[in-house]
Amino acid sequence: MRTGVKDAMSNARLARLGLMMVVFCLLGSIMFMNFKPNHAYASGEWQAQTYDPNKAGLELNPLKGFLPFSKLPSESVDPNNSFPHSMEWFYVSLRDLMTDWNTYNWAPLDAYLNDIASRGNQAAFRVYVDYPGRTSGIPQFLINGGLMTRDYDQNGNHDTSTHSLAPDWNDANLNQALRQFVTALGARYDGDPRIGFLTTGLYGFWGEWHTWPYNTDPTNWEMNQSNRDGLLSAFKSAFQKTQVLARYPYSASTADLKNAFGYHDDSFSYETLFANDWGFWSLITQNGLQNIWKTHPIGGELYPPLQQDTSFWQHWPNQNGEDFQTSVETTHASWLMYDRVYKNSLPDETAKLNALRAHKMLGYTLYNSSVQLSDSSASSLQVNVKLQNKGVAPFYYNWEVEFGVLNSSDTWVKSLGTKSWNLKSILPGDTDYSFSYSANHNLPAGDYRLVMRIVNPLTGGKTIRFANTRQDANLNGWLTLSGFHVSGSATTSTLLADPPVTPVTPPNSGVSTYEAEAAGNTLAGSAVIANCTTCSGGAKVGYLGNGSGTLKFNSVTVPSAGNYKLMIQYLNGEASRSAILSVNGAAGTSLSFPSSGAWTTVASQETTVHLQAGSNTLLFSQPTGYAPDIDRILVSVNPTGSGG
Repeated sequence: MRTGVKDAMSNARLARLGLMMVVFCLLGSIMFMNFKPNHAYASGEWQAQTYDPNKAGLELNPLKGFLPFSKLPSESVDPNNSFPHSMEWFYVSLRDLMTDWNTYNWAPLDAYLNDIASRGNQAAFRVYVDYPGRTSGIPQFLINGGLMTRDYDQNGNHDTSTHSLAPDWNDANLNQALRQFVTALGARYDGDPRIGFLTTGLYGFWGEWHTWPYNTDPTNWEMNQSNRDGLLSAFKSAFQKTQVLARYPYSASTADLKNAFGYHDDSFSYETLFANDWGFWSLITQNGLQNIWKTHPIGGELYPPLQQDTSFWQHWPNQNGEDFQTSVETTHASWLMYDRVYKNSLPDETAKLNALRAHKMLGYTLYNSSVQLSDSSASSLQVNVKLQNKGVAPFYYNWEVEFGVLNSSDTWVKSLGTKSWNLKSILPGDTDYSFSYSANHNLPAGDYRLVMRIVNPLTGGKTIRFANTRQDANLNGWLTLSGFHVSGSATTSTLLADPPVTPVTPPNSGVSTYEAEAAGNTLAGSAVIANCTTCSGGAKVGYLGNGSGTLKFNSVTVPSAGNYKLMIQYLNGEASRSAILSVNGAAGTSLSFPSSGAWTTVASQETTVHLQAGSNTLLFSQPTGYAPDIDRILVSVNPTGSGG
């Protein structure tokens, strides 16, 4: 009997021990998934680099983001200083550039390009023939040769002291002249570092490849298919280096021509998605070009009436027009004309920071995820670099990569030279793209730092900055890769300390901040605090929801009862998640959280909550699925309204 009791007790102990081991393993798995262990890298090992999505200077990366209309070269004052940009847009008249058959005056175009380049910016531009409200862009020699023209009132053409004329778009001489011009334009400017992007232009109102409302019989002014194909073929042949964007994918009749260009949406965030058959991405999809962004850029213009809407950036997501973030993520847009934001101040800090977030969202964001400086002989150096693209689009040019050396005092020693990497191949996502570089450094014994940069071929052009804590850490404009030591017999890597991650800028002024991981909060169920180098306090709360995990912010204090703006900063690597927010124990409200781009990327979601005077509690839960991870909340210090 006693033996049986002993056996039973022993089996119970073993069962409890087994259960404890299971729990320990589960906890260990959670810890492993959420916390980055410290690691002292040995010489020659791969060293993980730290992602910093808010690194200063990313908003000025070239060939992406919002851009203004350039000033006229003759103007002495640049009106575009209030919002960051690295490109400028302009139109130029064909009449000013083409004076006779195969005779050109490039001075007006060069004046724009040189003026824009003097500010460190690259240009995006279009040549027009018919711009409503401006003096005709038709070359005079064509009019003298008998080209038929049409006057018209639409599109505000007679609202100014000047007005344009529409040519006969199927005139043989006109089409020959247009193709000659494109050939000459490419011969002179293809690959010019002053130019970021060119749109096909020339045909239609504003060079936008349409003649609406004159596009049906009996007043159909459209260029016929043969002439459209001929003009596009001229662009395809003339430009082998500079990226060219067309307006409509149906303008070309062949797959070869359709796939030769990027595309331009002039009503971005208004008729971009799938609401109508004629929407920009609907047309792209209908023509089988959903993946064109992988090789050719998507650009455009924020729909002008939305530019005039002072409330457009007051909320994220925007409440007017189509969802901006969805439009960007669907189209993989790299750049948008948005002249209004450069000519007029945004209404408040919330709008400014949301507009800046949208600006940085466009195009590429390059990140050096890890680096390996292999052990080598005393005079040589071998480095392997892994790059990721945290943006929505590729970088569309293979600019050269340069490597340099600093000494231990961060003084420049020498350049090791450049190498051409296939930067265009780095597609968005979490995939590592591997590159390498080797050189004979011939350095004396000592400690050094290896730095790298992508060389902007425009003299004085803006710097491509990586989303890394080590960007600009030791030399402005350069990414620090690794330390290394040179002895009499070998070159070996040394470990450098990572600078801190840039804190997230609060979305508005006059807020109180509450960190999710703060000791005064209440976590229940599966909710855990996890390391997060991109979060404001270096940590976040995850595993919320799924019927178990909850996070309660205690002691959210306001001076008086009323409605307060609440900004929730969160991370969500999936398409969408939701959470239930309950204030002071009341019935909860469901909030939707779109993807922030990655589980390491912080985004913001704004709502309004009614708070009582003094201390309040805010509880986040989700009974039916997982909620996003929470970084922190920001509550306005003053109410937006009162209530019972």
